[in-house]
Amino acid sequence: MAFVKRIIVQTCTALGALLLFIPSTFSQSLLYNVSGNGLKNTVYIFGTIHAIPQADFFIDNVVLEKLAVSEKVYFEIDMDSPTMMAEVQANMMMKGNSIDKLISEEEYINLRKLMLDSLGIPLDMLKQVKPMLMSSFFLPKIVGKNPVAYENFLMAKANELGKEILGIETVAEQMGYVDSIPEPEQVKILMESANDLGTARIEFRKLIEVYKSRNIDEINRYIVESSEEYQQFGNFLLIARNKNWISRIVNIANTNSAFIAVGAGHLGGEQGVIKLLHNEGYLVEEVN
Repeated sequence: MAFVKRIIVQTCTALGALLLFIPSTFSQSLLYNVSGNGLKNTVYIFGTIHAIPQADFFIDNVVLEKLAVSEKVYFEIDMDSPTMMAEVQANMMMKGNSIDKLISEEEYINLRKLMLDSLGIPLDMLKQVKPMLMSSFFLPKIVGKNPVAYENFLMAKANELGKEILGIETVAEQMGYVDSIPEPEQVKILMESANDLGTARIEFRKLIEVYKSRNIDEINRYIVESSEEYQQFGNFLLIARNKNWISRIVNIANTNSAFIAVGAGHLGGEQGVIKLLHNEGYLVEEVN
């Protein structure tokens, strides 16, 4: 079920979290102000959750205020790009393989039934989708009907304000992290998720309550506590991305003021974005 937590907290492809909880002075907010150390502009970094029931959705006024005063808005990828969906579709398929070749006939029949029930789409149409990504199709069964995506909400607000929307990494880069995990391991994670959606719903409910606490270290800790997959692959899914983002965030801040929204699992922990920026000498402050 650690994979379910990962797909909920992390990005368009919902890439995961690894780090063990280490207390930090940065933890009690989902929104941070980064400045100082020669930066030409201030950037605000906000931690999202990619799917949340309508009844649980919240947004603090200060988040919208800081978005409004920023020149540009960044997500993990450029969600406003007219080519985004085509890029996702081009990168989400296995080459020369399909899920029916990687699991037993009985498992395929059961998975096909679940996919039809969840999506109303025959698995035969999706069987070349990378197993790691296929698990994200279960979200409607976990989150429930009419979930809210923070990225979609914030993108709509940015569009209303006429803000330019950009990404801090590319679709190809995100998919590359998924490709770093061997297909047999992806299949294992997929089937574990498919076989226990009831537990996934319970864990998702707990995750929502942790997110609502606005404590990025607690979010990070909850995601990884039962996560054997993250212990094995977390460097690909989280740590490497966090480290890559630091220079990009600095370049953004030296170009224009910006509001950056990424999965909350990226922010907390000793190798989270907030602590990494602090370690580089930047002034990082909670915004409450």
